[in-house]
Amino acid sequence: MITKWIEPLITFIYPAACRECRHMIGIGQVPYICDECWAKIEWIEPPWCQRCGIPVGAHDALTANSPVICSECLANPPPFGKLRAAAFYEPTLREAIHLLKYEGKRVFAKHLIQLMQRHLPGDSSGADYDLLLPIPLHKKRYRKRRFNQSELLAIAVSSAWNVAVRKDILLRVKNTVALSRLNSQPERVETIKGAFDVRFPESIQDKHLLLIDDIFTTGATIDEAVRVLQPANPATIDVLVLCRTRMPNGNQSSNGRQYLKQS
Repeated sequence: MITKWIEPLITFIYPAACRECRHMIGIGQVPYICDECWAKIEWIEPPWCQRCGIPVGAHDALTANSPVICSECLANPPPFGKLRAAAFYEPTLREAIHLLKYEGKRVFAKHLIQLMQRHLPGDSSGADYDLLLPIPLHKKRYRKRRFNQSELLAIAVSSAWNVAVRKDILLRVKNTVALSRLNSQPERVETIKGAFDVRFPESIQDKHLLLIDDIFTTGATIDEAVRVLQPANPATIDVLVLCRTRMPNGNQSSNGRQYLKQS
């Protein structure tokens, strides 16, 4: 009862601006971001490319006699089996994730976890996987941040799908700079090289694995994680992320992308 009155009073005395649109906000769905901006999150819905999960035209999906694969995946097949994302990594989610990871606003963890659970891909389920592997943080960064956002998302998926999370298999052994600070794909690939190691490889042999991360941009981190996991001979390695850019190379524009039937 006290909270019911105190929170509006604090908001009245100390009004805050939405971190996205800068309009003044009151008590809403989430702190720091107004309800209008939060409602602008763009969810990724099928039909999508069966490999990278980027949306495709409905006509392409309906007329194809086989799974629709985008031209990028046909030209450069990704190392993973398939990737699915809940939403696009655009202004509102970008700001929310920044607030969580770099400004220590841990209240956003709950809201991002809820988003992930509510928007799990419809063409996947817990029956498809044996283990969930979160993309790890280096121990130095973990000590500073005190949480791994990918691990939190993996626990959320585990709760929804009843699949075990293993944090002790894929380890980060190289403390790299944040790849978001690097502008070019070659820089990202070179920086992330050798960042991961695999322990207990026998525990993933012939297993169906699902890698969990918060953001997919250029794919450098995921590609390196898949590369070090493959020698252990898992049956499949798929990827699930909270959000992704529109193009695998981080380009926000989807103009010129073609969608083709898998040959």
